[in-house]
Amino acid sequence: MMASVMSVLGPIPEDRLGFTLPHEHLFTDLSCYWNGEPQGDTGNVLFRQEITLKNRNEVVLNPWSFKDNTVLDDLDSALLETRAFMQYSGKSIVDCSPCREMGRNPQGLWKVSKATGVNVIMAAGRYTLPSMTEKDKSLSVEDLERQFVNEFLNGVNDSGIKPGFLKVGFVSKIDETAEIRSLRAAGRAQKKIGCALAVHPYIWEPVSHLILDMLEEEGCDLRRVILCHQDYLGNHTQYLDSLVKRGVYIEFDTFGCGMINDRMWQQSDQEKIAFVKKQIELNNEECILISGDMCLKIMLSKWDGIGYVNIPKFVVPAMRAAGLNESAIQAITISNPQKAFCH
Repeated sequence: MMASVMSVLGPIPEDRLGFTLPHEHLFTDLSCYWNGEPQGDTGNVLFRQEITLKNRNEVVLNPWSFKDNTVLDDLDSALLETRAFMQYSGKSIVDCSPCREMGRNPQGLWKVSKATGVNVIMAAGRYTLPSMTEKDKSLSVEDLERQFVNEFLNGVNDSGIKPGFLKVGFVSKIDETAEIRSLRAAGRAQKKIGCALAVHPYIWEPVSHLILDMLEEEGCDLRRVILCHQDYLGNHTQYLDSLVKRGVYIEFDTFGCGMINDRMWQQSDQEKIAFVKKQIELNNEECILISGDMCLKIMLSKWDGIGYVNIPKFVVPAMRAAGLNESAIQAITISNPQKAFCH
């Protein structure tokens, strides 16, 4: 029997996934990371503005100071991006917003998939500590595990729309108890369900082995684990290789997001391709995923960003120019997502 993954429209056999973006956000809410309004009259007026093409340059320099930039809730924009992705042979999008607190929108995802024919795979789980309500922070591992599993069995709330994978996140160095409880619950749920489990780790230091140790303790199959945002530590070649040797997928998922601001620094797409190439040279091509993590308005084409077409339109040709062969590109963009998400 062919492996499959649950999409928002129902089960999808692996041979129908095709070219897949494994880490995106058609709808999301990252206002938990909003910097707040700067002090002073000018700042208060400026940073309350909605994002437009006229103020885009200011937003690029201060992306987390404009609250409007941190929320993707526009169906028309999601449809525009998805249809553009289709024009470059895109078949599937994995939406990595796992809960209401991060802006997960099951009905919106259903509408996008129904209108475009693109497969959309939704997450279940929890995001990082800043997004959690006080109730979330108090839930036990057992409570969270029941919540996660229930969504796979019965769908989200009364929508009937079911997730296809798990997602949890860290902003701590794997030492915040609420985040650890989410991780352990997801590990237990993964064991029961058999689905993929994506983990947003602490991105500034190589601490993901601690995550894998905890997941192993809960019986999680590490071959189903995706470690997100590994491009931040892409020059730690041997460290990434050591993660792969434990069976996980490493995901370079900020292609097209290169920016320098007061919050973070990100490498260029060319640098990320070099990271990917180093891992291929270590025979790790079957454990690599790539995506764009489009999660702010300024990243989308409606606001003059690069949008979801970046990987098929620009990154894949750049990979060829960098010397990656067609077999490796096929693995990274098609067969690896199939293996990672289908079970």
